[in-house]
Amino acid sequence: MGKNSKNRRTGKGPAAKSGPGSQASGSVSLSAFRAGRALDALTPAFVQWFDDGSPGAATAALEYLKQVETVLGRYLDGTPAAEVTGFEPVALAIAISEEFAATADAPAAGVADVENAVFAVDAVHAYVEFLSETGRWSGSPEQLAGVVDFFETIAEDDDGPGYLEVPDIPEAEALKVFSGLPLIRRATALLRWIGDGKPVTGTGALRLRDIEAAAACVGVTVRGGTKRADSALPGTAGPADSVPTVRSMYEVPLLAQMWSALEAAELIEIRSTKVVPFEDCEGFLTGGPSEQLDEFSMFTSCFLTEAVLRHDPAQPWERIIAGLQASILMAAATPEPPLLERVLAAADHAPDAEKRMADALTRVAVGRLEALAELGLLAIDTHFRVPPALIRCVADTFDHDWVMAELGLGEAPDEADVEPGAAEATAFAAEPAEPAEPAPAAPQQGAQPVLQLKIMLKGSRPPIWRRVLVPAGMPLPQLHAVIQALFGWLDYHLHQFQTGGFRGPTYAPVGPDAEDAFYGEPSRDESKATVGQLLPAVGTTMTYTYDFGDDWEHAITVEKILVDDDGVGQLPRCTAGRGAAPAEDSGGTWGWANIVQAVNDPRHEEHQEYREWLGLRPGETLDPKAFDVEEVNEDLADLF
Repeated sequence: MGKNSKNRRTGKGPAAKSGPGSQASGSVSLSAFRAGRALDALTPAFVQWFDDGSPGAATAALEYLKQVETVLGRYLDGTPAAEVTGFEPVALAIAISEEFAATADAPAAGVADVENAVFAVDAVHAYVEFLSETGRWSGSPEQLAGVVDFFETIAEDDDGPGYLEVPDIPEAEALKVFSGLPLIRRATALLRWIGDGKPVTGTGALRLRDIEAAAACVGVTVRGGTKRADSALPGTAGPADSVPTVRSMYEVPLLAQMWSALEAAELIEIRSTKVVPFEDCEGFLTGGPSEQLDEFSMFTSCFLTEAVLRHDPAQPWERIIAGLQASILMAAATPEPPLLERVLAAADHAPDAEKRMADALTRVAVGRLEALAELGLLAIDTHFRVPPALIRCVADTFDHDWVMAELGLGEAPDEADVEPGAAEATAFAAEPAEPAEPAPAAPQQGAQPVLQLKIMLKGSRPPIWRRVLVPAGMPLPQLHAVIQALFGWLDYHLHQFQTGGFRGPTYAPVGPDAEDAFYGEPSRDESKATVGQLLPAVGTTMTYTYDFGDDWEHAITVEKILVDDDGVGQLPRCTAGRGAAPAEDSGGTWGWANIVQAVNDPRHEEHQEYREWLGLRPGETLDPKAFDVEEVNEDLADLF
């Protein structure tokens, strides 16, 4: 039984369905018929290999074979090969890509069929494992290595960009792009207008008299008032005074989205009676190149979240529209962006009874994407295209399993672990091949690489993160100690590192007193691996999990690779961060959020209990945004 296949049992992939353009949707080709006949002879052995005894495993195995049959039909169409137990890597990759494209590319079918496209890739991957592990592979060892390498290339990444490849854009070039975005210019105008503070209502909204000025900052002409005034329709003659009147800032969608994004990015703080700039928002307005780029990128990701993902769950069509926008933006960030004409014609693939609705939803989604294009986040001509400098923001916002699960475009690794704001795993790639055991670190010649890591506590709202410099040769046990210091953990609980997605290998302490973090494959010895071996390049990621009860998951991403003679100073060293570290044993991100609310609200039923638990003195408040980089570096200096 394949190691990677153990987590695929009981039909966790979607049921096999035919997507637009799939061979199964029409007449069966001769090649598909040949593939089916050949697979019939292997079915009993595959089901036996696949079945781990869990309920539904045998049925899931048959569903896998249905998908394999479709892909192998395409493979036999494109090659003179006559067998289905050995494959030429390039031809197989083309067949898989064609099936994926035929199933997933039509945006109107995306909600139901992206899952099936991923499932097809997963099925072929499992089938190749079956051939290899049971000795049925009839191709050459070189061909098998090529096929395995293909699956490794498209392997999912649990903690960061997975489906999308994020280009490495020089800092100066990226900053120039962000600085020129209408989105950033308008956000800057709004921040400067807020100045030292503006009054707000009890719900945190701007007062009526301030809406006109705030809306003008984001390029919208309205006035606030208690009664609506007639206004001219676009393109028609109207009264001399045709400025729309709104009764709330939330009737100006762009202003509301900007407002929420500024708060999420911790650029403004909304208090009980006024909105004030966050204490370090000057980094956004006048910071140095690195700081300003980081602030612009964070705000852009927050804005995309507000503009695309925030929708009323009581309105099911809004979820579909959000899914369409996310799917198109993801595709627009790839080397083969979607055609505008094809997107607009997507409703033609829907059943007759649903065509009008599909067309309407598609056009609403495209209209909202056009609004993003006006802000510089997207280019729309014959295709939809995301500017290269913004691909990381698209990946940070949408290329995660929780997003796909929320929009009905994928399945989260574990529903119980999915929470709003969490960033977990991509649903657009195949199951990862298991990475090899890391090789011993080679002796360094000259300057030793230094990794700039960003470590984000998943699910934290507002975000809790740290930026730290560490030597590439640092062993994982030392990185564990660094993370403990960065986030104020007390090292009371078990921990593990994990690469290659939620099904990838784990690294943890190994010894007579150590325990496996999870059931299944035992963890590898973390003391034998270094940070640089598991994170070899910019953009590579892994997860550090601490306390498997509270399940504090930290997403670790390589932002830069420096050399130690670049004046990096003390190592390890924290260079930036946001958000107070949660208290130990506080119940995960949801539990911590509840505690913060309770201790700061005298009316909360658990107010006194949690204040005593945290040891707060009378009058002392808990600021969830507080962070002292100097204090953290003192702790690191004591450790190292």
